[in-house]
Amino acid sequence: MDNALLKISNLTAEFKTDKGVFPAISGVHLTINKGEVVCIVGESGSGKTVASLSLMQLIPAVGKITSGEITFEGRDLLKAKKKEMAQIRGKSISMIFQDPMMALDPVYTCGSQIIEAIRIHQSISRQDAHTKALELLKQVGIAHPQRCMNAYPHELSGGMCQRISIAMALSCSPKLLIADEPTTALDVTVQAQILDLLKTIRNEMNMSIMLITHDLGVVAEMADRVAVMYAGKVMEEGDVRTIFRNPQHPYTKGLIKSIPHMDQKNGKLYSISGAVPSISSMPQGCRFAPRCEEAADICRQREPEMQQLSDSCQARCWKFAPEWKEGEAG
Repeated sequence: MDNALLKISNLTAEFKTDKGVFPAISGVHLTINKGEVVCIVGESGSGKTVASLSLMQLIPAVGKITSGEITFEGRDLLKAKKKEMAQIRGKSISMIFQDPMMALDPVYTCGSQIIEAIRIHQSISRQDAHTKALELLKQVGIAHPQRCMNAYPHELSGGMCQRISIAMALSCSPKLLIADEPTTALDVTVQAQILDLLKTIRNEMNMSIMLITHDLGVVAEMADRVAVMYAGKVMEEGDVRTIFRNPQHPYTKGLIKSIPHMDQKNGKLYSISGAVPSISSMPQGCRFAPRCEEAADICRQREPEMQQLSDSCQARCWKFAPEWKEGEAG
């Protein structure tokens, strides 16, 4: 029985730059099952946010989806009309953005914004929407919901604004929640509270979550499965235990090796040399080859395909392909 809620197949999105038109993400495949938390992880510039905005069809005016399919509950979203997508956004698929202060409109009270989000998708009176908004604020752990309803975003802390953003996202009980680095702008204590809130909501509502982050600690705490992105492509995908205990792709290994440990030798932190390439200057062959300690000649010449390594893991690396020869690395 197919338990998939969302399937992204061969998705490519291009952006117009001063140097021409280049793909920001290319050939992305991803599946999210019902009730599952899938974390998309990678450095800044890896294409994580572009993938989520493409799913919502909210990429900037300079961007365009050029190929692929995004199937949600068996329906290809890329073939949906603008009016149909407007109904899907917020009702079936909701999104929490990285900066809560930017996500909320500064000229309207928080309460009016939640009420508007509810009434766009539900035929209920303003009074009923007000009551529901108060219930949502209680659900996300706000102690004085009426006070927050009357407040403007700038009058509240970042953590409070993020809770209000989550309340808005949950207002129509979506089946998929996209959270784009929802704890990045918050202090450590509030981060933990927001993550606990997301886990509680997931369990209570059996909601699927696509969580975008560069924080592997968040991944370890939240994920069922992990997709590791680099330079616009998924490099490795697997269940969270496999990814952390036995990573296969050199990039995934580098990310995990970069996590600070209390017993760090000589107090030195490991870092992957180099930087994520610009979309206008992608290297030939494997995109990670210029930074890879295991790269061979074939890695610098031809781009690898995704290889199925087990039921729970796949990786895009030449060393798992039949063409790889022992001793070729270096």
